Amino acid sequence: MTKVQQRLISILEEFLEEKSMLNRAFLASRLHVSTKTIQKDIKLLNDILEENGAKIESQRGTGYELEIIQTKKFEDFCVSLFQKQTEKIPTSYEERIAYILQRVLMTEGYVKLSELAEEIYVSKSTVNLIMKDVTDICGRYKLQIEKRPYYGIRIVGEEFNIRSCLSQYGLPRYDHMPFHEQFEQTETYVSLPHISLIRSIILKYIEGGTIYLSDIEVDNLVIHIAIALKRCQSQHYMNGLHAEQSELIIKKEYTIAKQILGDLEKELKLSFPEEEVLYVTMHLLSTAVTARDRYENVEELLGKDIYAFMQHILFKVAEERNLIFYYDEELLFGFGVHLKTLLNRLKYKLNTRNPLLAEVKKNYPYAFEIAVLVGDIIGEYTGESIPESEIGYIAIHFGGAMSRLQEQNQKKRCLVVCATGQGSAQLLKYKILSQFRDKLEIVGITGYYQLKVEDLYKDKIDCIISTIHIPSGLPVPVIKVNSIFDDKEIKSIGQRLFTHVNTSVQPYIKEDLIFLNHNASTKEDVIQFLCEKAAEKHYVQENFYASVMERENTSPTAVGNLVAIPHPMQLLSEKTFLMFCTLAKAVDWGDKKVQVIILFSVKRNNNEDLQRLYDFLYDIMSSQSAIEKLTQTEVIEDFQEILLSF
Repeated sequence: MTKVQQRLISILEEFLEEKSMLNRAFLASRLHVSTKTIQKDIKLLNDILEENGAKIESQRGTGYELEIIQTKKFEDFCVSLFQKQTEKIPTSYEERIAYILQRVLMTEGYVKLSELAEEIYVSKSTVNLIMKDVTDICGRYKLQIEKRPYYGIRIVGEEFNIRSCLSQYGLPRYDHMPFHEQFEQTETYVSLPHISLIRSIILKYIEGGTIYLSDIEVDNLVIHIAIALKRCQSQHYMNGLHAEQSELIIKKEYTIAKQILGDLEKELKLSFPEEEVLYVTMHLLSTAVTARDRYENVEELLGKDIYAFMQHILFKVAEERNLIFYYDEELLFGFGVHLKTLLNRLKYKLNTRNPLLAEVKKNYPYAFEIAVLVGDIIGEYTGESIPESEIGYIAIHFGGAMSRLQEQNQKKRCLVVCATGQGSAQLLKYKILSQFRDKLEIVGITGYYQLKVEDLYKDKIDCIISTIHIPSGLPVPVIKVNSIFDDKEIKSIGQRLFTHVNTSVQPYIKEDLIFLNHNASTKEDVIQFLCEKAAEKHYVQENFYASVMERENTSPTAVGNLVAIPHPMQLLSEKTFLMFCTLAKAVDWGDKKVQVIILFSVKRNNNEDLQRLYDFLYDIMSSQSAIEKLTQTEVIEDFQEILLSF
């Protein structure tokens, strides 16, 4: 929104508030402009109002008066105008950071802080505060804020880095609509040209072609090409890509990039330098996936080296987390092609934005932890830090694989022991299956004298349902039922095998590991306090705090709803434990507020059901009423009771 547009709205607001005649001097003093400027603005405003049911009458020697001619039409206009105005002015801290980055990056020359303060309706001191975060963000892209007295500020750096920063922070991105629709409906300081044209040309060369792009990847490519076009129109060209030229021009993506920019040249009557073609080629290599059906297997699709590296990653996941994914063809393809493009993004220093990140962290915490581990392995291999947005995408692939694994293993394998013969045993089997067909698999029927422990292991039996008493000592649960199998028995099986209350988590909810209404001013204070308490109780070694902070620096563990779940990067403790802490006052934890902290650690070389632990934590952090109760509770026993209700 320009200054003139904002002044016109402010003048209209003055008329609506005063509901009386206003003179030129009054309006000039209110808006801090000259009376001559007010005279010009009134003329512009009148042109708009006359089309929307009103006009401003000038009374010589007295002033101006708003006259409403068509009440309904004018009211509709005002509602629409002020609603749009509210949407366009950045109100949150993050929106203001993005606005200032957009404004300064896309302005030729310097911008004064006082101008920025006026445009976003905050004080100059607030802009100075925001500039600290703007400077930090610029530093991540190797950009610098250059200050010049009486002129203002500007951002300087390599063209590649300026474009990367713009693509990440300079544009609206919402996951509920395609980018080209967002851009048409959302005003932003970055006025990108020819969005629809760029999109149609990209689709022309990928539909039915040799490469595949998801909707998000199409949007990303549209953005990068639109930014390139905008920068080229301002005589800001890419440089320094000659080193990659010989490697890039032999790729099929180079041909596609040349075709896309060639079509744009014809449509817009302009010319792109060769380095702009190389720039688009790099983005295609970092997003485009070769069509799967053109290859016989995943190894051929990925190439020998990337396939071997993926197998190494899956081996480490199996070793560290006891999750076997070697045979999941869907994961091998999906994660494999993602890994291939991810390695290209790291190689060419390209970023990607993940609109699903917050939802993934909140709804799939265990999958996100697996992704953190995978990101750590990739980081060691490449020597690069893996961005949180990339970890979020990795989590989506492994979350799907974990769901498929859970579906395969969700039916408990059950052995029926019956002493009254095959007829009644078969009847019992069908009665059990009629109630639990989706949850139980009856592996076999046997008599007590035929029951052998080694067979339980060999057949991977999860439980025994028996009509006779069986002495304790077997490695699986035994549920005693009557041959009649009435409602009481049905309830007994359900409680023993399928009740969600975590018998595996209950032992970890210990009184001496719960701390209520603790006073802390930072997340580091809280983590250090809990780590020290864990060390005092001999749960952890000295390096535990460093590992928890390493995990925190990789991706903050605040999950929303005032909850954080800090934990170490590696499996370090001798036994699994949970620590709970509520704070007297919420603290900042990344971009969220946190008042309930659940620090946990899983023992080394464990084979425990970590998914169940994460399900338990997810249930807690998803329940707003439970969090409210936990923060208000002052008695540890009451706190435990709330936790055990999940």
